[in-house]
Amino acid sequence: MKNLFNLILTLGFIFLTSSAFAQTTKGGGANYQGPKTLNIGLTSGFGKYLGVQADYEIAKLGQDFTVGASVAFQSWSSGENSNGDTSFAIGARFRWYADRVLNITHPKWDVFANGDIGFNINGPNGLWWGVGIGGKFHISESFGLQAIIGSGAQLGVTFQF
Repeated sequence: MKNLFNLILTLGFIFLTSSAFAQTTKGGGANYQGPKTLNIGLTSGFGKYLGVQADYEIAKLGQDFTVGASVAFQSWSSGENSNGDTSFAIGARFRWYADRVLNITHPKWDVFANGDIGFNINGPNGLWWGVGIGGKFHISESFGLQAIIGSGAQLGVTFQF
């Protein structure tokens, strides 16, 4: 697991040094791509489960906010889920892109806070929720990397359509 983490970290540094710009600078930040973005990532509940989660940012809710449909599949190996070894969740993911507020003007980076709410089918309880902070690094106009830390962790990719 440590070797995998080191590999991912090394690849991340390589991508950081690339020179493609994903967004246009608009002074004062708020350069996020927002709607029509598909985000897919591997998730972890800090040793309680592993899984995959995907969300598609559907709409802009004000200047810096988006909402999207979200689905997740989790595999439990720690005995935390008395309903079985796997669960499926469906709901919504809200993102607040803080670029403008934090005055981040670099066209490759997005910084955000996110929250999930929905239903957990066959999970430890029927409610699926989570909060976190994260960032996206845009390698090109249509592809990037993302990472989120909070009530769980997610490492994945992002596609702009």
